Amino acid sequence: MNRVFKNNFTTIFSIGYEYGDSQRNDYVSKVFRMYVFFYTFPPDENCIFMNKIAYIYETASGSDHMARTAANGFKNAFVEMGDSFRFFDLDKLKISYWPAEKIKLTNFNPDIIFTAVENVRYLPLNILQPASLVLLGSFYSPCNYDDRIRVLTEKAKKVLNRYSSRHNILICSPYNQQINAQFFSGYETELGLKVIQLLHCINKTKLTDPILKPEFDLLWLGNTTRRLTAYKSLIAPLKKEFSNFLEYTQHNMIDPEIVESENLYARACILPNLHTDAQVKYNMLLNQRLFTAPAFGGFQICNNTFARKYFKEDELVIATESSDFIEKTHHYISHPEERVLMIKKMQDNLLKNHTYVNRVNEIMTALG
Repeated sequence: MNRVFKNNFTTIFSIGYEYGDSQRNDYVSKVFRMYVFFYTFPPDENCIFMNKIAYIYETASGSDHMARTAANGFKNAFVEMGDSFRFFDLDKLKISYWPAEKIKLTNFNPDIIFTAVENVRYLPLNILQPASLVLLGSFYSPCNYDDRIRVLTEKAKKVLNRYSSRHNILICSPYNQQINAQFFSGYETELGLKVIQLLHCINKTKLTDPILKPEFDLLWLGNTTRRLTAYKSLIAPLKKEFSNFLEYTQHNMIDPEIVESENLYARACILPNLHTDAQVKYNMLLNQRLFTAPAFGGFQICNNTFARKYFKEDELVIATESSDFIEKTHHYISHPEERVLMIKKMQDNLLKNHTYVNRVNEIMTALG
C-alpha cells in the first residue's frame, strides 16, 4: 500500500507497509502508525494527493526547440511541486501496429495529460481512466491574419466531442482575449470545453545575470520573411548605425540552444524583438523571446505595444518608429547601468508572474 501527500511546504510523506526482518519491521511499525494517524486525522485543505503527469510531444532530438523548452519547463515545475512527471513520444503513439507506447501510457495511468489538441486522436482515450487533458489549441474558426495559422481538423473535433464527457478537457491559447473570443469560442459553444489564455513563460532555473559591458552592440535573431516590414523600417537602419552586431536570420540560422549555452542574449547590449506584422497589427500575442531573452540577461527593444499590458516602462522598452528605435538604442548602449537595472526589474516581474509554476497554477485552477 502506498500513498503520497504534499502540503504547502512541498513536504512529501510516503506512507507504506512492507514485510521484512525484525529491524525493518520496527521501522514499518512506525510508518504504519503514521499511516493510521493520517487516516484518523486527515490532512488539511492545503494537502493534496500527488498527480501523475504525462507530457506528450515529439521527444526526438530533432524536435522543435520551443517544444522542448516548454516540455522541460513544465517538468521542472511539476517535479518541484511534488508530482510525478513522464514524457511520452508522440511519434511512437502514432504507430498503430506497435502499441508499446500506448501500453506504457495506459500503465502510467496519468491524472493529467499535456499535448497539442491535434494529437488527441493518437491517445487511447477509450481505455485510459478519466483524466484531465490540457491541450494547446489550434484556432477553432478560420483566421486569415497569418498564413501559418492552423484550424482544428474535423478528426480532432470528433474525438473531442466523443470524449468530452469522459475526460476533463482544457484548451490553452497564447493569444489575447479578443482573439480567443473571436476564433477559439467554438470550443466552448459547440463542444462545451473550457478555454484559457496561457502566456509564454520562463524556466526560473535558467536565470542569468546581465552583463554591464557586453561585447556586441546588437543581436538580431529572427525570420525576416514574416517581419519584412518591421525589418526594413527598424533593423536595416540600425545596421547602418552600428557595425558591431550579430545577425542570424533564416539564411544563417543558429541553434537556439547555442544562443542560450553561449550566453549570446547577455553578450549584446540590445536585442531588437520584432513581432510579426500580423502580431503587431492585431495585437495577437507576445512571442516566446519576449520572456526568455531577459531571463538570460538580455535587454530588448520591442515593437509590440501589446507588451505594455504585462511589462512596465521601467522593465521593457517599446519603440515602433525607426527614429525612436535608433534613439533608444543609442541611449541604452551609452547608459549601461540603466539598462542593467531594467533587465533586473524585468526578471523580477518574470519570476513573480511568468514562470512555469505560475502557468501550472493557472491550469490547475482552470481544471477545478
